[in-house]
Amino acid sequence: MLIKVQVWDLAVRVFHWSQVVLLAGLWYTGNEGLMAQHQLLAYTLAALLIARICWGFYGSASARFSHFVASPLAAVRYLRRPVPVLGHNPAGGYMILALILLLSLQLLTGLATFDNSYISDGPLVRYLSEEWVSLASKIHKLNIDLILLCVAVHILAALWHSIRYDNVIWAMLSGYSKTANRNDAPKLRASWSYFVLVAALLALFYYWQGAVLLRFI
Repeated sequence: MLIKVQVWDLAVRVFHWSQVVLLAGLWYTGNEGLMAQHQLLAYTLAALLIARICWGFYGSASARFSHFVASPLAAVRYLRRPVPVLGHNPAGGYMILALILLLSLQLLTGLATFDNSYISDGPLVRYLSEEWVSLASKIHKLNIDLILLCVAVHILAALWHSIRYDNVIWAMLSGYSKTANRNDAPKLRASWSYFVLVAALLALFYYWQGAVLLRFI
């Protein structure tokens, strides 16, 4: 008999679905040249991402990197014989790491990207050499394609897994999944400290750049 248990805390779920909205907004504003809005969305994503990385070390058991970062061999074995897993499966854990690294690279290069205007130039452009700015700008434009590719693979894998095995999409929405043993449920922590950290980072980014960018909206 399967028992419903909570697997994902509010911090993980808010971060996960916020990425969907923010990446869509970043893609749209970047293509439309709405650079003040683009940077404000980027700082919002940066606050959520930095807080998520911290949450990966001290947060709920299912959110910690030590919980879902498995060996490459374990990931290969899982892909050969997928089974329902509470939390991120071994293969999915590598996708999470890849997305975190790619998003971090995108945000960092965005700080040093040059686009011929005061609004759209990254705040670090003035401090870096022309060669570094040019490199950062090229990486920023190419890296978004890698991010979108990984997102597409992630969505397809989640859909396939939800149809064939267990509904991981609903689990990430509701926070709950099913298991045969209640003792398998991960130990969750209250998410308030994650949101406090997000708020503090947003305040810091607003003080640094946000107040200036809001003038151009």
